[in-house]
Amino acid sequence: MSNKLYIRVKSDGFIYGYNERMAVHPECEVITEAQAYPERSITPKVADTIKAKRSRKETNGLDLSTDIPVEPVYTDPELAVEAKRGWPE
Repeated sequence: MSNKLYIRVKSDGFIYGYNERMAVHPECEVITEAQAYPERSITPKVADTIKAKRSRKETNGLDLSTDIPVEPVYTDPELAVEAKRGWPE
């Protein structure tokens, strides 16, 4: 992991690239790359653990698949008569 520096704004947590002018601002703090982007510094062992936990999601024997019924189209009979007025039979 490189020793690249970043600037984090204290009020909203937004992260910028390092800039000397922003580094002295009281609302900003200088942080390392590991603090700015912790997902980049994950070790392979931790990545394997995460993958293993995500792969063994248990449903306790429940079938979680669902069939969503199609809602029937409703047409108001009075509106249908009004709409076909003037059309040939």
